[in-house]
Amino acid sequence: MKRQWSMVGAIVLFLAIAFLSVLNVDPVPINFGFATVEWPLIIVIFGSVLLGALIATLLSTVKVYRDQRKDKTRDSQTRPDKKTRSGRRASDSTVDESDEL
Repeated sequence: MKRQWSMVGAIVLFLAIAFLSVLNVDPVPINFGFATVEWPLIIVIFGSVLLGALIATLLSTVKVYRDQRKDKTRDSQTRPDKKTRSGRRASDSTVDESDEL
């Protein structure tokens, strides 16, 4: 049922976009500082939305990556070393002579 509602939402969104694109076909001048072009308004609107979504996605991805790195660092500092069956830490590589007796 959830998938059907997603499909209905996608169809409604598609129809709204189609309606907006028919209404906004007038060319508007866009000044880039070094050049001026005239594009249809709907292309300017969609380009702005896509650029904003791309920037938001990149910023959130960087934040998630940093948070994962902090968590991994924090876990490695707070978690005690794993011990082997003999009770030694796995990081100990030297053997005491008193343990052999």
